[in-house]
Amino acid sequence: MSDKRKSPEQSFSRDLRLLLPADYKYVFNQSIRSSDKLITILAKYNSSADQARLGLAVAKKAVKTAVHRNRIKRLTREYFRLNQDKIACADYVILVRNGIDKKDNSDIVQSLAKQFNYLRKKLTQNN
Repeated sequence: MSDKRKSPEQSFSRDLRLLLPADYKYVFNQSIRSSDKLITILAKYNSSADQARLGLAVAKKAVKTAVHRNRIKRLTREYFRLNQDKIACADYVILVRNGIDKKDNSDIVQSLAKQFNYLRKKLTQNN
């Protein structure tokens, strides 16, 4: 039998996630914002974190069905995991807008790439 576990660089471990309400509150207060018609990303540099951390806020009000909410979260986590080397070390919270569930995966990934690229530039300018 082959072992199908992911290696550490392929996983999305707990230390890459925003877990506590205080972590989310930290990002919501005075953060850098990047948004388009699908996604808003809030970012705040965190000197105590040695790597980027991700928090997701996919509201039921914006995306009605659990299937679509889970698809969006899965795409976002996958993009974040695969592009760790291109993402600035900061804390991020992803907020979605109405209508994102009607878009296909490539549109969502393209939006994420554009937003993270913008935030990387802004964060490196400020720090």
